[in-house]
Amino acid sequence: MPNMAQDIVEHAATRYGEKTALIDGEHVLSFVEVNDRSLQLAERLRDLGVQKGDAVAVQLPNSWEFVVAHLALARLGAIMVPVNLLYRQKELSFMFSFAHVKAVIAISEWKGFDHAKMMESLRQTIPTLQHIIIVGERKHPDHYSVEELLTGNGLSVNDDRISPDDPMIMMFTSGTESDPKAVIHTYETFIPAHLHNGQEYGLTADDVMLCLTPMSHMFSLPMILMGLYSGAVQVMLSQFSVERVLDAFSQHAVTFCVAAPTHLIDILRGTDETREYPSTLRLVLTGGTKIPAWMVESFRQRFRCKVAAQWGMTEIGAGSFTRPNDAPHLASDTVGRPCPMGEISILDENQQPLPNGQVGEIAFRGRSLFKGYYKNEAATQQFMTKDGFFLTGDLGWKDEKGYLHYVSRKKDIINRGGLKVHAAEIEEVLLSHPHIRQAAVIAVPDERLGERGCAIVSLKEGTTFSLEDMQQYLLKAGMAKYKLPEYLKIVGELPTTASGKVSKGILRKQYVQMEHK
Repeated sequence: MPNMAQDIVEHAATRYGEKTALIDGEHVLSFVEVNDRSLQLAERLRDLGVQKGDAVAVQLPNSWEFVVAHLALARLGAIMVPVNLLYRQKELSFMFSFAHVKAVIAISEWKGFDHAKMMESLRQTIPTLQHIIIVGERKHPDHYSVEELLTGNGLSVNDDRISPDDPMIMMFTSGTESDPKAVIHTYETFIPAHLHNGQEYGLTADDVMLCLTPMSHMFSLPMILMGLYSGAVQVMLSQFSVERVLDAFSQHAVTFCVAAPTHLIDILRGTDETREYPSTLRLVLTGGTKIPAWMVESFRQRFRCKVAAQWGMTEIGAGSFTRPNDAPHLASDTVGRPCPMGEISILDENQQPLPNGQVGEIAFRGRSLFKGYYKNEAATQQFMTKDGFFLTGDLGWKDEKGYLHYVSRKKDIINRGGLKVHAAEIEEVLLSHPHIRQAAVIAVPDERLGERGCAIVSLKEGTTFSLEDMQQYLLKAGMAKYKLPEYLKIVGELPTTASGKVSKGILRKQYVQMEHK
């Protein structure tokens, strides 16, 4: 397996040539064109002084420009810092300063927000930030346009020899619980293991891929190189809507889709449950949070496809997943077996392995394990065991066949008078209620019991929901009475991280003082 990006792109250009590699609206690029454009952009960036080891931020929607930027930076040996489109001045100021970002490739404007203007104001305050490269309309004389840079000869020789152990990507963790940390992946930790995963997903040159999660996130970013290596077509969808996704499914005959559970729930609720949708889908890969069983089953039936469940995180990529040939129920009951180049252990509080069937902290070791947190050796050491396992902060258990059952985040437990309640278990049932759009369950302090549960939900337009409705619904679903949340808050929108997970840290701060009845 190659462990360098340039080998993958060159292999793809030679092997697949003029075959379509990327479809982004009216932009259709062959494998040769993807190779050429990434070389051109690499050369122009080098002309601007971007060298091996320099950090370059990328804030773009899923697009052909994102793919080309990713490949160009990898070929230069520059460190890509992918940042979500939702991030604004406050987050970016911290990230760009911390990473010493030298240049940024950004969208000019997105959903009415002027990103170019924001980048210019960041440049005034961040000494290392020298260059702003814009996709779309160039409004500032000092900015560069990606379109204008994609001219002339491409990078022919890169004098800065890149080694597999050089840093390739710096990704900030979502920071749902605390301040984000910067995860460093090298070419060696990012590429080979993911190519092996692609083989396990069954990716071939016959596949048409569509990622609904942002490419700035660890779930979708590795798909770019996987797709190129396997010769698959990759369809870019810059904005999610049920209509756009269904159009893409039919127009491009999508066979492989990467989606968060939220996307799949939205698609199910935006389609008719009484009919089947003809589709070419063979596999939908989902993960990121607890995967609701009802969603997996409904999606399988409605789209006549297989659903694979995946568990992972920024530090490890895909740690475990179900395979396409696994029995269908495994995608709703488990998050699969370890990835081919990794191993998973379930540890107790003394970091000792637990037997099958017992819940403990999920620990991971393998080729895709990150190199450490940038400028935070203490945190890196804190989460590593003596024998090289990374402590993920997730709870789970393994069955006799080696399948991992995800339970919840370690911090996501409500201790109600000594009885432990897993928030994810309640959230999964709440999300199946037809009126509920988003749901989170958190612990709030209680004098007598220590903690009680509080459900915070947002509703579908024109619907209602009461504390009594919630408790009755949970009881009907077979939930024990002690697990029922005793408070309910209805809000317009729950705060989310860039990857679409509910920001429980923010909610805990907001609802630390609940008024008692």
